[in-house]
Amino acid sequence: MYLSTFSFRIQHSPGVQPADVKEVVEKGVQTLVIGRGMSEALKVPSSTVEYLKKHGIDVRVLQTEQAVKEYNALVAQGVRVGGVFHSTC
Repeated sequence: MYLSTFSFRIQHSPGVQPADVKEVVEKGVQTLVIGRGMSEALKVPSSTVEYLKKHGIDVRVLQTEQAVKEYNALVAQGVRVGGVFHSTC
């Protein structure tokens, strides 16, 4: 399991960029769960998803409440998982 303890500022648009998830890639997670916010305002461009897949990482992009549930389920299954969660809008 990997959950970064750092906080970073990402604008809703353009959203989560490949550079924003580089640390997660370097940690060797199998799956990255991205929470887009309670109203799904945070963008996750296809370039970010493609970057993660290119590195062999399964990507799950969900509304934040669902993302937290998915993250917890994956942890319970023993998956090496990382999470990026937008906690507001």
